Amino acid sequence: MANINFKPKKLLVLKEEARIKAYVHPTRIAILRMLSAKKRTVSNIAKELGVHPANITHHFKRLEKVGLIRLVEKRDIGKNIEKYYRSVARNFVVSFDKSGKSSKKALTLSILRNDLTTAIGTVSRDNRHEVITLIKIARILPGHVKPLQEKIMKLISEFTKYDSPGGKAYTINISVYPNETDHISREEIIIDK
Repeated sequence: MANINFKPKKLLVLKEEARIKAYVHPTRIAILRMLSAKKRTVSNIAKELGVHPANITHHFKRLEKVGLIRLVEKRDIGKNIEKYYRSVARNFVVSFDKSGKSSKKALTLSILRNDLTTAIGTVSRDNRHEVITLIKIARILPGHVKPLQEKIMKLISEFTKYDSPGGKAYTINISVYPNETDHISREEIIIDK
């Protein structure tokens, strides 16, 4: 395969469920970020992520299958063929049509689950970093949801003020979702360092 001079688009809006599901995994988002800068192999990316290439090949296959990355070069290096990939865009935006509201809600929670699963792996490998956890159940009247959302957005804005190029990456997840345990009131789980 000849070297394809491929430049990613500035922005790609993801509307199809298969593409959205492929995109929203933290490892795949990291892969896409790296591939938006320059063409790279699975081995290059694995080295930067600190994992074995076998642990991320399925991510590459999924991204390629839905068209979020593309093969741009093959190099014969003797025993093997190196495959170089690029992201099809530099930035991605997830967009839902109005008809998929329940799907949007489920997908949002599945994004959170994926992010937490990745975080579990991170703290299992390296326990030096802080984890702050609070799980609280409350009964909220419909009229109070919007003011609560505004306060949460202010907190997230405050969180981003601490962003520093030399710092360790931390994620804040704040989710308000229905709980099946309506009979439980004001329960909480606090896990301190």
